[in-house]
Amino acid sequence: MKFSQMKSSKFFSISFYFATICFFTLSACYALPNKNVPNNAMTEEFKSIKQLSDFERLVATKMALDIRYFCAEVSSSKSGSPEQCVKPVTKLPQPLADMITVTGIGSVVLFAENLVTTKQIIQLTHDLQQAALQSPSKQPLIISIDQEGGRVVRLPHATSFAGNMAIGATYEDHGVRFAAQTSMVIAKELTALGINNNYAPVVDVNTNAANPVINTRSFGEDPQQVAQLGVAAVNGFQQNGVMATLKHFPGHGDTHVDSHLGLPLVAHDLATINKQDLAPFLWAINNSSPAMIMTAHIQYPALDDSTVMNKAGEKIIRPATMSRKILTDLLRNKMAFDGIIATDALDMAGIAHYFDEVTAVVETFVAGADLAVMPFKVRKVADIDKFYQFIKEVAQKLQQKITNNELLSAELSQSINRINRYKAQYCQLAKISVTKQIFLAEKLIAQPEHLALEQSLADSAVVQLTTTQNSLPINIDEINRIHLFVLNWQEFSALKQSIINQWQSVGKVAPEISATVVAAGDTQAQLQSGKKLAKADLVIATVDTKIASAVSSVVDTGGAEDLLTQITSMKNKQDNVSYGLLLSYQLQQAQQQQVPSVLIAKGSPYLLQPYIEFSGAVLVTFDDHIYQKMDEQHSKVSAYSSGYTTSMAIIFGKQKALGKLPVSLK
Repeated sequence: MKFSQMKSSKFFSISFYFATICFFTLSACYALPNKNVPNNAMTEEFKSIKQLSDFERLVATKMALDIRYFCAEVSSSKSGSPEQCVKPVTKLPQPLADMITVTGIGSVVLFAENLVTTKQIIQLTHDLQQAALQSPSKQPLIISIDQEGGRVVRLPHATSFAGNMAIGATYEDHGVRFAAQTSMVIAKELTALGINNNYAPVVDVNTNAANPVINTRSFGEDPQQVAQLGVAAVNGFQQNGVMATLKHFPGHGDTHVDSHLGLPLVAHDLATINKQDLAPFLWAINNSSPAMIMTAHIQYPALDDSTVMNKAGEKIIRPATMSRKILTDLLRNKMAFDGIIATDALDMAGIAHYFDEVTAVVETFVAGADLAVMPFKVRKVADIDKFYQFIKEVAQKLQQKITNNELLSAELSQSINRINRYKAQYCQLAKISVTKQIFLAEKLIAQPEHLALEQSLADSAVVQLTTTQNSLPINIDEINRIHLFVLNWQEFSALKQSIINQWQSVGKVAPEISATVVAAGDTQAQLQSGKKLAKADLVIATVDTKIASAVSSVVDTGGAEDLLTQITSMKNKQDNVSYGLLLSYQLQQAQQQQVPSVLIAKGSPYLLQPYIEFSGAVLVTFDDHIYQKMDEQHSKVSAYSSGYTTSMAIIFGKQKALGKLPVSLK
């Protein structure tokens, strides 16, 4: 129905209330709201607060709040202004529980700060759901998390896989096997913890080497490969009880701006958009049933070049998150997506820098989003009253949109019904005690079978980039001393343990291992490591390419003396000397002293060019996670990395590098 065909605004205002009443009465998933919230769920300070109307609670159902931090009392800084609250919510405070009960919000988002131990996480998710079930709607919460694997993980002790680009590196030999199996394991572990929605998989097609936010989070640069791996991940999650979330629609792969920090624009024409950006989303819609698709805070003028007024009074192209043409006309109608449309976090700069909180939520609801993710920060008790007022203001603005024929009341009812349909399917609460849940979860999470899959992915994914012919493998019998160049002691411990394990596997005594640990010493000490290098038979260095910035052009055109001059100049000026600059100097020293070297790159392959020419071999693991691992007798803790384990096996000839890089580096 076109807006121009609507009747008078008075008629639609009345019809909206009838639709709302009918919705609350007939929906199988939404109980008739009570006028009074149960007193046993309320603290004294909330008894005097004006209750939200049915319509306002309906609006709250369409919101997902993060509860990363909360302070019951906020102290003041020396200047007299309130200090920022950074106290993690690991146990649900009563004021937050009351807020969930009063408002009936639809979802919460958990972060690493909320997640400490298996027991604590289960108690937290249980308490969250109990607070929600006491709300007038009696609906459970969608409890969401970003557990992608690779760069983006939240759980501290769960099985953590190398991530999407690692999975993409296995595609040529293994097809969708690892996408299916890893998502199945992640879903089982999330379900055991009471988490029912994963903001994964990323199905952005990464075609821009300068992309600061997606890169290794993408399966690769081939749309069909990304599509097939994405569908396998969706099915793996949802067949094991967790909602999957495809992101970031309509595609964040060809950007050089991080939407956490700004508002990217994609200048693709329609043909490119259809062939590249939209292809994985359309394939997933047609070949699986994704519960959720997350929007991107990104401008796509070929899809919608209309403008919206920002808070500075300037007209800018509508971000996809606020575009009805993109969310409703394209995604909902043309692409026939019937799941939940969720926004990316609305506190990201791509939205928050340009729009106030109320406008952001109203615009994205009018555009067609079902769930506004992180639209408002609640960090202290005083913020709760502000959140109630925020809900009321959003509701009032939506009423105006309905009156002005900019929104159909039926669309809101359909949106709530859609959310509740997926809640009924995926948000069923455990029928066993919390104690039993904890017992079962502790047996399930990071069990040996899951860790074996984690190692199998690493074994199949590591890619070798070599500039020196036949530089690998290295004969273990010829190695008596190894020098390591690493960022911190945790890396040193994990790398050293992986080396020791290789020697033990062939019944030999481990070699002497020296190290340059950058975070542990000053620049001068790091530059004077030549004696250690001279004694070494092999140098092994690591680089996290999402931390170590690409070094300046002197690395490509000059020698070690030029690089040393640059480092010394920076040191004299008391500028920070980057790890990447120090690494390049170390590799050049090894090259000049004719000591073989291997560089293990743990993150993005795109930033390796400055180091490749100085290394005998470069291994790309895509995995930057190091864990504390107990031995079989539970008597000794050692550092462990599946990527390092595979890398050592490749370096010393126990296996070959099997991964195929799923992106182009040039």
